[in-house]
Amino acid sequence: MNLDFQAGGSPLASRQNPVIYAVLIVGAIIIAVFFLIWFILKVLKERKATPEWIQKEAERCTKKKDVLEFAEKYLISKEEADLLWRICRKYKIQNILYTIKHYTDIDGYFKTYYDELRMAKNTEREINNAFKLKFNLEKIFAASERVSSSHSLVKEQRIAEIFPDGSKLPFKVADIKKEHLAIEITQDFYNSETKPKSMEKIAFTFNSATGMSYAFLSRLLRYEQTASGKYLMFVSHSSDLIMKQQRNFKRATMNEKCRIASVKSVKDKKDRVTLVPSESKIDCALINISGGGCCISTTLPVKEGQAIYTEFDFESGVVGVMGKIIKTRKAKTEGLFNLHICFTQISIEDQNKILAKVYSY
Repeated sequence: MNLDFQAGGSPLASRQNPVIYAVLIVGAIIIAVFFLIWFILKVLKERKATPEWIQKEAERCTKKKDVLEFAEKYLISKEEADLLWRICRKYKIQNILYTIKHYTDIDGYFKTYYDELRMAKNTEREINNAFKLKFNLEKIFAASERVSSSHSLVKEQRIAEIFPDGSKLPFKVADIKKEHLAIEITQDFYNSETKPKSMEKIAFTFNSATGMSYAFLSRLLRYEQTASGKYLMFVSHSSDLIMKQQRNFKRATMNEKCRIASVKSVKDKKDRVTLVPSESKIDCALINISGGGCCISTTLPVKEGQAIYTEFDFESGVVGVMGKIIKTRKAKTEGLFNLHICFTQISIEDQNKILAKVYSY
């Protein structure tokens, strides 16, 4: 069978067939359209990379599409995205996709939003949601500004040594040199027989300027007592910093008085159990606190797993919270114990008071 095929009766007629010319023209048009699209996209991409375009985009007010893109990029919930859009629209915040890299620029808007909600009635839920969104934005910002070396520490910055039993002892940075890190320690620690020896490896933890928590291993170089009476611990730098898992709430270091009390279970007429704190309360020291728990220092070695009542005195009023001791550690100061408490029963109003304290609102 002969499968040769010609569009016309001869090769010349085939070349003159209008169908072939039409196919060639359509193909050329398609190629031209694709090339034009590619060229336009290339020009737009180059334009979006110019400093002028970036500055213009960063300085304009946030649009709804920006918040939707932000939510998809950073995996925030629809409820958080809706709240973020309301705050951005209300205060005309500049493009959130760029402003998140300069979180302090929008931090003040949350304080204003909080103050306005406090003036209204029945807004505790909205206040709580705003605090949670604020913390999530802080974590997004902090993660974008990751610290890679202990050289990033600054003078007077708080830093804590982590001991093998999990306990921590707070110090502060006295000086930073290229070769070492000088940490100011207490006289009790300096005179302690259990303090780390020279060339031993020790662990530290600190919070960066963005609020992200880091830990690193270092090597103790030497101790020194200065002419001014300060006690210093010199350690080597580290470039192997570990970013620690963030909690559900921001945690703030405190040095304030608080009270604890034992708890007993009381049944009502319907056999419903209620936890009731003892009227006898014991004075303690508040070390740190968040919306989900706290750490206190006390002379009582209360057992882990035990229910406990903790009471705080804030400017907004007295806050009393039921909790559970998840960890008890002997402090480095003789006769003191650190109780790590997880809040188990807390009203949204009291949690907001704690969060306001954490954020200094």
